[in-house]
Amino acid sequence: MIAEILRKGLKFSIFTGRNFHSARKYVKEINVDFPMVFQNGALIMKPFSGKILRISPLREEVARKIINVARERNIFFILFTSFFEVRDMVIERKYKGVFEDYLAANSWRLIFSDDVLKYMRDSVAEVALIGKEEGILEVVKDVERDHLGEFTGVKNTVRDDEVFYEFFGPDSTKAKALEFLLGHFGTTLDRVAFIGDSYNDLSLMEIVGVPIAMGNSPEDVKNKAKFVTLSNDEAGVAYAIDKILKGEWVR
Repeated sequence: MIAEILRKGLKFSIFTGRNFHSARKYVKEINVDFPMVFQNGALIMKPFSGKILRISPLREEVARKIINVARERNIFFILFTSFFEVRDMVIERKYKGVFEDYLAANSWRLIFSDDVLKYMRDSVAEVALIGKEEGILEVVKDVERDHLGEFTGVKNTVRDDEVFYEFFGPDSTKAKALEFLLGHFGTTLDRVAFIGDSYNDLSLMEIVGVPIAMGNSPEDVKNKAKFVTLSNDEAGVAYAIDKILKGEWVR
Protein backbone atom coordinates (compact mmCIF):
# COMPACT_ATOMS: atom_id res chain seq x y z
CA MET A 1 0.00 0.00 0.00
CA ILE A 2 2.92 2.35 0.64
CA ALA A 3 4.25 1.53 -2.83
CA GLU A 4 0.81 2.38 -4.23
CA ILE A 5 0.88 5.78 -2.50
CA LEU A 6 4.26 6.56 -4.06
CA ARG A 7 3.17 5.36 -7.52
CA LYS A 8 0.32 7.88 -7.37
CA GLY A 9 2.81 10.68 -6.67
CA LEU A 10 1.67 11.29 -3.11
CA LYS A 11 4.09 12.08 -0.27
CA PHE A 12 4.64 9.67 2.58
CA SER A 13 6.56 9.55 5.84
CA ILE A 14 6.83 7.47 8.99
CA PHE A 15 6.81 9.13 12.41
CA THR A 16 8.07 6.91 15.20
CA GLY A 17 9.19 7.13 18.81
CA ARG A 18 11.79 4.45 17.99
CA ASN A 19 15.40 5.38 17.39
CA PHE A 20 17.08 4.84 14.02
CA HIS A 21 18.50 1.38 14.77
CA SER A 22 15.31 0.13 16.39
CA ALA A 23 13.28 1.11 13.30
CA ARG A 24 15.91 0.08 10.77
CA LYS A 25 14.56 -3.36 9.82
CA TYR A 26 11.16 -1.86 8.97
CA VAL A 27 12.79 0.95 6.99
CA LYS A 28 14.72 -1.63 4.95
CA GLU A 29 11.49 -3.43 4.03
CA ILE A 30 10.00 -0.21 2.63
CA ASN A 31 13.27 0.51 0.78
CA VAL A 32 12.52 4.13 -0.16
CA ASP A 33 14.74 7.05 0.89
CA PHE A 34 12.03 9.48 2.00
CA PRO A 35 12.33 11.70 5.10
CA MET A 36 11.50 9.78 8.29
CA VAL A 37 10.92 11.06 11.81
CA PHE A 38 12.60 9.20 14.68
CA GLN A 39 12.49 9.53 18.47
CA ASN A 40 9.28 11.51 18.49
CA GLY A 41 10.59 14.27 16.22
CA ALA A 42 14.05 14.79 17.70
CA LEU A 43 15.58 13.43 14.48
CA ILE A 44 14.42 13.76 10.88
CA MET A 45 16.57 12.07 8.27
CA LYS A 46 16.64 10.13 5.01
CA PRO A 47 17.59 6.66 6.29
CA PHE A 48 19.37 5.30 3.22
CA SER A 49 21.44 8.33 2.24
CA GLY A 50 21.94 9.25 5.91
CA LYS A 51 21.08 12.89 5.21
CA ILE A 52 20.00 14.62 8.43
CA LEU A 53 17.28 17.21 7.86
CA ARG A 54 16.67 18.21 11.48
CA ILE A 55 18.10 17.15 14.85
CA SER A 56 17.34 18.35 18.39
CA PRO A 57 19.52 16.77 21.10
CA LEU A 58 19.07 17.15 24.86
CA ARG A 59 21.79 19.28 26.47
CA GLU A 60 24.04 17.65 29.06
CA GLU A 61 23.03 20.04 31.85
CA VAL A 62 19.33 19.29 31.34
CA ALA A 63 19.87 15.52 31.10
CA ARG A 64 21.92 15.55 34.34
CA LYS A 65 19.17 17.46 36.14
CA ILE A 66 16.50 14.94 35.02
CA ILE A 67 18.60 11.98 36.14
CA ASN A 68 19.56 13.49 39.49
CA VAL A 69 15.96 14.41 40.36
CA ALA A 70 14.76 10.95 39.28
CA ARG A 71 17.41 9.37 41.54
CA GLU A 72 16.24 11.46 44.48
CA ARG A 73 12.66 10.29 43.92
CA ASN A 74 13.66 6.66 43.24
CA ILE A 75 12.17 6.70 39.74
CA PHE A 76 13.59 4.31 37.16
CA PHE A 77 15.48 6.11 34.37
CA ILE A 78 17.21 5.32 31.09
CA LEU A 79 19.88 7.45 29.45
CA PHE A 80 19.85 7.28 25.64
CA THR A 81 23.37 8.39 24.78
CA SER A 82 23.16 8.79 21.01
CA PHE A 83 20.86 8.91 18.02
CA PHE A 84 23.04 6.52 16.04
CA GLU A 85 24.99 4.16 18.34
CA VAL A 86 23.66 0.60 18.45
CA ARG A 87 24.10 0.22 22.23
CA ASP A 88 22.61 3.50 23.36
CA MET A 89 20.51 2.71 26.48
CA VAL A 90 22.29 3.00 29.85
CA ILE A 91 20.65 1.91 33.13
CA GLU A 92 21.86 1.52 36.71
CA ARG A 93 19.53 -1.22 37.97
CA LYS A 94 17.10 -3.83 36.73
CA TYR A 95 13.53 -2.75 36.20
CA LYS A 96 10.56 -4.70 37.56
CA GLY A 97 7.09 -3.77 36.36
CA VAL A 98 4.69 -3.57 33.44
CA PHE A 99 7.35 -2.36 30.99
CA GLU A 100 9.66 -5.36 31.49
CA ASP A 101 8.86 -6.53 27.95
CA TYR A 102 10.18 -3.23 26.55
CA LEU A 103 13.52 -3.67 28.32
CA ALA A 104 13.69 -7.32 27.26
CA ALA A 105 12.97 -6.48 23.61
CA ASN A 106 15.72 -3.84 23.70
CA SER A 107 18.27 -5.92 25.62
CA TRP A 108 20.65 -5.69 22.64
CA ARG A 109 20.83 -1.93 23.26
CA LEU A 110 21.36 -2.02 27.03
CA ILE A 111 24.47 -1.07 29.00
CA PHE A 112 24.49 -1.64 32.79
CA SER A 113 26.55 0.86 34.81
CA ASP A 114 26.97 1.83 38.45
CA ASP A 115 26.62 5.45 37.31
CA VAL A 116 24.94 6.39 34.02
CA LEU A 117 26.52 9.85 34.22
CA LYS A 118 29.82 8.24 33.20
CA TYR A 119 28.23 7.93 29.74
CA MET A 120 27.06 11.54 29.58
CA ARG A 121 28.13 13.65 26.58
CA ASP A 122 27.80 17.35 25.72
CA SER A 123 24.36 16.35 24.46
CA VAL A 124 22.36 13.10 24.37
CA ALA A 125 19.38 11.77 22.44
CA GLU A 126 16.96 11.52 25.37
CA VAL A 127 16.25 10.47 28.95
CA ALA A 128 13.24 8.26 29.75
CA LEU A 129 11.51 7.69 33.09
CA ILE A 130 9.22 4.80 34.04
CA GLY A 131 6.96 5.02 37.08
CA LYS A 132 3.79 6.47 38.51
CA GLU A 133 2.65 9.52 36.59
CA GLU A 134 2.30 11.82 39.58
CA GLY A 135 5.93 11.22 40.59
CA ILE A 136 7.21 11.77 37.08
CA LEU A 137 5.25 15.00 36.71
CA GLU A 138 6.94 16.24 39.87
CA VAL A 139 10.29 15.59 38.17
CA VAL A 140 9.07 17.60 35.18
CA LYS A 141 8.18 20.52 37.45
CA ASP A 142 11.58 20.41 39.17
CA VAL A 143 13.44 20.42 35.85
CA GLU A 144 11.25 23.20 34.43
CA ARG A 145 12.30 25.52 37.26
CA ASP A 146 15.82 25.70 35.85
CA HIS A 147 15.35 24.63 32.22
CA LEU A 148 11.95 25.77 30.99
CA GLY A 149 11.89 25.65 27.18
CA GLU A 150 15.09 23.60 26.98
CA PHE A 151 13.43 20.19 26.66
CA THR A 152 10.29 18.47 25.41
CA GLY A 153 8.45 16.11 27.75
CA VAL A 154 6.29 13.41 26.18
CA LYS A 155 3.99 10.89 27.86
CA ASN A 156 4.46 7.99 25.48
CA THR A 157 2.68 4.92 26.88
CA VAL A 158 0.43 4.19 29.86
CA ARG A 159 0.13 0.68 31.34
CA ASP A 160 -1.86 0.02 34.47
CA ASP A 161 -0.57 2.59 36.99
CA GLU A 162 2.77 3.34 35.28
CA VAL A 163 3.79 5.61 32.40
CA PHE A 164 6.75 5.65 30.05
CA TYR A 165 7.75 9.33 29.89
CA GLU A 166 10.46 10.73 27.61
CA PHE A 167 12.56 13.91 27.68
CA PHE A 168 13.92 15.12 24.33
CA GLY A 169 15.56 18.30 23.08
CA PRO A 170 13.50 21.46 22.39
CA ASP A 171 10.62 21.26 19.91
CA SER A 172 10.89 17.47 19.66
CA THR A 173 7.25 16.68 19.00
CA LYS A 174 5.63 14.92 16.10
CA ALA A 175 3.65 18.12 15.48
CA LYS A 176 6.86 20.16 15.09
CA ALA A 177 8.30 17.46 12.83
CA LEU A 178 5.19 17.63 10.67
CA GLU A 179 5.47 21.41 10.50
CA PHE A 180 9.00 20.96 9.15
CA LEU A 181 7.91 18.36 6.58
CA LEU A 182 5.00 20.48 5.37
CA GLY A 183 7.57 22.99 4.21
CA HIS A 184 9.82 20.26 2.84
CA PHE A 185 7.01 18.69 0.81
CA GLY A 186 5.24 21.95 0.00
CA THR A 187 1.80 21.02 1.32
CA THR A 188 -0.67 22.08 4.01
CA LEU A 189 -2.21 20.51 7.13
CA ASP A 190 -5.66 20.09 5.63
CA ARG A 191 -4.15 17.79 2.99
CA VAL A 192 -2.50 15.48 5.52
CA ALA A 193 -3.80 12.12 6.77
CA PHE A 194 -2.07 10.73 9.85
CA ILE A 195 -2.43 7.26 11.38
CA GLY A 196 -1.56 7.04 15.09
CA ASP A 197 -1.98 4.63 17.99
CA SER A 198 -0.68 6.22 21.20
CA TYR A 199 -0.51 9.31 23.36
CA ASN A 200 2.54 10.75 21.63
CA ASP A 201 0.42 10.92 18.45
CA LEU A 202 -2.22 13.23 19.92
CA SER A 203 -0.38 16.47 19.07
CA LEU A 204 -0.62 15.50 15.39
CA MET A 205 -4.11 14.08 15.40
CA GLU A 206 -5.44 17.37 16.74
CA ILE A 207 -4.17 19.40 13.77
CA VAL A 208 -4.21 17.29 10.58
CA GLY A 209 -7.07 17.18 8.12
CA VAL A 210 -7.67 13.43 8.42
CA PRO A 211 -6.69 11.99 11.85
CA ILE A 212 -6.96 8.18 11.94
CA ALA A 213 -6.57 5.92 14.99
CA MET A 214 -5.48 2.31 14.94
CA GLY A 215 -8.07 -0.16 16.24
CA ASN A 216 -5.74 -1.11 19.12
CA SER A 217 -5.34 2.52 20.29
CA PRO A 218 -6.39 3.70 23.77
CA GLU A 219 -9.85 5.29 23.87
CA ASP A 220 -8.31 8.75 24.44
CA VAL A 221 -6.57 8.43 21.06
CA LYS A 222 -9.64 7.04 19.26
CA ASN A 223 -11.67 9.99 20.55
CA LYS A 224 -9.35 12.41 18.69
CA ALA A 225 -9.72 10.55 15.39
CA LYS A 226 -12.06 11.18 12.49
CA PHE A 227 -11.79 7.51 11.55
CA VAL A 228 -10.74 4.32 13.38
CA THR A 229 -9.07 1.64 11.28
CA LEU A 230 -8.41 -2.02 12.04
CA SER A 231 -5.84 -3.09 14.65
CA ASN A 232 -2.11 -3.59 14.11
CA ASP A 233 -2.75 -7.36 13.94
CA GLU A 234 -5.29 -6.85 11.14
CA ALA A 235 -3.18 -4.71 8.74
CA GLY A 236 -4.90 -1.56 9.96
CA VAL A 237 -2.44 0.79 8.23
CA ALA A 238 -2.95 -0.91 4.85
CA TYR A 239 -6.73 -0.82 5.35
CA ALA A 240 -6.64 2.92 6.11
CA ILE A 241 -4.41 3.71 3.13
CA ASP A 242 -6.75 1.77 0.85
CA LYS A 243 -9.71 3.80 2.14
CA ILE A 244 -7.83 7.06 1.60
CA LEU A 245 -6.78 6.18 -1.97
CA LYS A 246 -10.38 5.28 -2.80
CA GLY A 247 -11.51 8.64 -1.41
CA GLU A 248 -13.70 7.01 1.22
CA TRP A 249 -11.88 8.52 4.21
CA VAL A 250 -11.09 11.99 2.90
CA ARG A 251 -13.67 14.60 3.77
